[in-house]
Amino acid sequence: MRNRKAAKGLTIAFATIVAAAAVSACGLADRNAKATLLLSVRQENTFATKAAGEQMPDTNQFFLKIENAAGEHVYYGSYGAKPARISVPAGSYSLTLVSMEMDGPDWESPVYGDAVDIVASSGETVSINFLCKMVNSGVRVRMTERYLARYPGELTVAQEAGSLRYTSSETRFGFFDAGNATFSAIATDGSSQQLFSKMLSSGQMLTLTLDAGSLDSQSSISVQLDTTAEYLSQTIMVDQYRNTQSDGQGQESAFSIVEAAAHPEESVWVWGYIVGGDLTSSAINYEAPFTKNSNLAIAASAACRTRSECMSVELASGSDIRETINLVDHPEMLGRKVYIQGTVKESYFGMPGLKSIKAFALE
Repeated sequence: MRNRKAAKGLTIAFATIVAAAAVSACGLADRNAKATLLLSVRQENTFATKAAGEQMPDTNQFFLKIENAAGEHVYYGSYGAKPARISVPAGSYSLTLVSMEMDGPDWESPVYGDAVDIVASSGETVSINFLCKMVNSGVRVRMTERYLARYPGELTVAQEAGSLRYTSSETRFGFFDAGNATFSAIATDGSSQQLFSKMLSSGQMLTLTLDAGSLDSQSSISVQLDTTAEYLSQTIMVDQYRNTQSDGQGQESAFSIVEAAAHPEESVWVWGYIVGGDLTSSAINYEAPFTKNSNLAIAASAACRTRSECMSVELASGSDIRETINLVDHPEMLGRKVYIQGTVKESYFGMPGLKSIKAFALE
């Protein structure tokens, strides 16, 4: 298990730092006019997690960190040990409250807390009300017999901070930072084979069933909501994300969206399902009616409703592709599989995209 710290485990040296911070704050208040921070915590209706089977820790034992604009600690210690009123110089501050500090992914380790940025003016009293919620993401993996026949061994889920290995018998949730995670099959000889990557969201409890079927197989998604976290189940057809024969040079060897994103400024073939349109820098419309015929979004599954797993496609004025598949005039194209040859862009409407389309084909 990776190292993690709970605030109740503070050392004597750390307690001394906390006390010094409190004294220093009082000393600052005696000088020039300062701002005052008043902190409180509100909790969601329930904090019992189905993943860990435990109650959320006492918020008085949470870690509280207050940093100024220069990244210097104004306070770093347990929430319960903080001064009732924290006096600080006027300026910008970042406040973070977490139930534990982790240095990487770990099993059954939900982290609760909140983060707030404020600007405090001279003589002002700023009240900060933290909303404690789950801030990391839980991932549980199930493997079908078809998946294990093709990818025997273990699975790693990796982020920059570290990784966890899943066996076929593992039933626990692993907890990761919100952000992108890479899923790789580890063969019995120790070799690694990247399968796909997925964006993880804070407060999300994700159960992934890994299957290996034909490229035409579609993911099935069911969603269950909970008062504490969002519980999601998703079946991923691994071969939708990875094609060992792909080089992007033709329709038969078209890249998946994940593979294409690794080839910016190259003209390649990409396959995907049409999932939406009316793109903006932050949103995709997944349902008719549509209002823009100049773009659309494709994904590895016709059921995808996650923006980070989509690729944007330019439908240039007067082009055959606009005339044929734009969703304003052809909403029936929603869910159709398409092969497109175009130039990969790192960002088009805030996501990987295809522009300067040369050819396309519907399946």
